[in-house]
Amino acid sequence: MNLKNRVEYFVFIIFAAFFNLFGIRNAKTSAKLLHFILYYIFPIRKDVILKNIRIAFPSNNKEENKKLISKIYYSLSITLAEVLCSQNIKKEDLDYLVKMNNPEIIDELLQRKSGAFLITAHFGNWELSGLYFAAIMGIPMYGLAKPQRNNLVSDWLNKSRSQFGNSVISLGVSIREVYKALKSNGIIGVVGDQRGPQEGLRVNFFNRQTSVYPGTAAIALKNNTPIYFFLIIRNNSFKYNIIMERINYNNFEGNNDEKIRKINEIYMSRLEYYIKKYPEQWFWMHNIWKY
Repeated sequence: MNLKNRVEYFVFIIFAAFFNLFGIRNAKTSAKLLHFILYYIFPIRKDVILKNIRIAFPSNNKEENKKLISKIYYSLSITLAEVLCSQNIKKEDLDYLVKMNNPEIIDELLQRKSGAFLITAHFGNWELSGLYFAAIMGIPMYGLAKPQRNNLVSDWLNKSRSQFGNSVISLGVSIREVYKALKSNGIIGVVGDQRGPQEGLRVNFFNRQTSVYPGTAAIALKNNTPIYFFLIIRNNSFKYNIIMERINYNNFEGNNDEKIRKINEIYMSRLEYYIKKYPEQWFWMHNIWKY
């Protein structure tokens, strides 16, 4: 274990201890300090954010972009503050912070006789959604997660994610575990807005042909597994609403590749719709249009 990882983890734990003094319900206040650090002192990946919002919102002027970037950093700061408090989160906190807009769709999930994919994005506070589903809705999930470069931070995050009966499946060694979970009627949580391979499938996203990963759609089609799209959206009260809808692919025409494309087109189209409504809540630091 190298010294850099240890130092980073020490700083991470210090920040976690600080934000836990305020508690997760007061993250909107404590996050102001983090916003100041990220926006004014260490503007991490600001060049990528600016590039991305220029692509997504070409009609924005310089001042509009400046205001949006500040809002993006503040939204991210709230998310980070809440994540740093998440190992001490209680069911009462989740019930206070998060509401399901259409809880009847959960009944559909609970009555299913197969596994299911729940596909979300780096939006709002995506880390809270899995905890909410398990603790409040009674739906523990298998979350697909990419290991962090710092294994100490990665272990900390996975410990938080694994609360209330949830499990973490690491990307890269995940296929066998995914099939095993689906076979046992498990719910697989996927954050689907990662940049796909350069020569891979591309679909329209903000008028750009954007590389995506076809794996979730391919597995779902092969196993007739239902797919649900959802987002956790921060509202004006600094609480969250979860929206969820099913991507019903049963009547899609064409061959398997065409169906995979259509599923991904629907996912990216719905994500784009909500990004346009709440642009500050998406994770613009991701270099999704690298190529």
